[in-house]
Amino acid sequence: MSKPAQSKPLNAKSLTLSEMAARWYLRLREQEKNARGSEQQAFEAWLADDPRHAAEYDSIARAMRQLDSAESLSSLADAAEQRMFLANEAKRKTRQRRLGQLLMIGMISIMGYFSHQQYQVWQAQPVMQMAAQNPVGQIVTKTLDDGSKVTLSAKSDMEVTYYRHERHVLLKEGEAIFEVTKDPERPFIVETDTAKVTVLGTRFAVNRLQQLVRISVDHGRVKVEPNLDSKAEQATSTAEGQPAIAREITNGQVLEVYPNHAMALVNRPASDAFAFMKGRLVFDRADIDEIAYTVSRYRVKPVQAQGKQVRNISADINIQDIDHFLRGLPNIAPVKLQETPQYTLLNSAH
Repeated sequence: MSKPAQSKPLNAKSLTLSEMAARWYLRLREQEKNARGSEQQAFEAWLADDPRHAAEYDSIARAMRQLDSAESLSSLADAAEQRMFLANEAKRKTRQRRLGQLLMIGMISIMGYFSHQQYQVWQAQPVMQMAAQNPVGQIVTKTLDDGSKVTLSAKSDMEVTYYRHERHVLLKEGEAIFEVTKDPERPFIVETDTAKVTVLGTRFAVNRLQQLVRISVDHGRVKVEPNLDSKAEQATSTAEGQPAIAREITNGQVLEVYPNHAMALVNRPASDAFAFMKGRLVFDRADIDEIAYTVSRYRVKPVQAQGKQVRNISADINIQDIDHFLRGLPNIAPVKLQETPQYTLLNSAH
């Protein structure tokens, strides 16, 4: 007959007091199912060995009995679940708060973007628009909404658009004199295909010829810059070989802007540009193309130059005497006057 298995003795030296008490509780609990035998005697000897043993064992036993209680286990589970819930809720609120902050930043950014877009749209809406086309031989003066005046020469075409932040004139053809009412908040801008003139308050003239744009200032100050298109290089050179940057001209100065976006001050009286208002045309060392193009503004039958280029023609004529001037032109320049059904030709080919 086999002997019952005996438990291994506890090595008190390698265990703490709490560990020893817990071990004794577990071993005695197992022994309840079988005969305790000498195990109970060893346990009682351990208790008698030190008063602290009994106290620690009672503490361990109470804790273990609480764990054995279904109600206690339920309370512990509820407490753990509650702590987990509170922890998850705190995390959720933190995530929600961060999400709210991100949404707020996003909303502010979106609102700022759309507000900026709306402001740009608002600024881009014209507050006044006007188009003016002068027929051949007619000169007209128009007063704009802000009190500025524009005198448009014959055979000229312009569009005027006023915005909240600027006043804009597109001179499509011809010649115009501007007397600008000062408004620092809304600069006055005149554009042609090759030149852009910006002014706050002054009297100046812009003459759009075939080969150049001429800006003449009676008084005040204007800024002139080449009107570069998308294909033009920013470093276009002037006639003096300097970069084509914006230039300011003032009382009595004349600046010419050429098709290649070069700019140059020219030595000629600025007052010549305003002569047409008094019924006169003044040419100062002009070439034959400029003369033909200018007088065509006042003549039903246009004038064209043909042949070699003839330069340095100076004249001061009455607009009413243009035909007389053309008939006498061969006396002061190497050209021949020829009439065709469509044009009057200034032929310098001979």
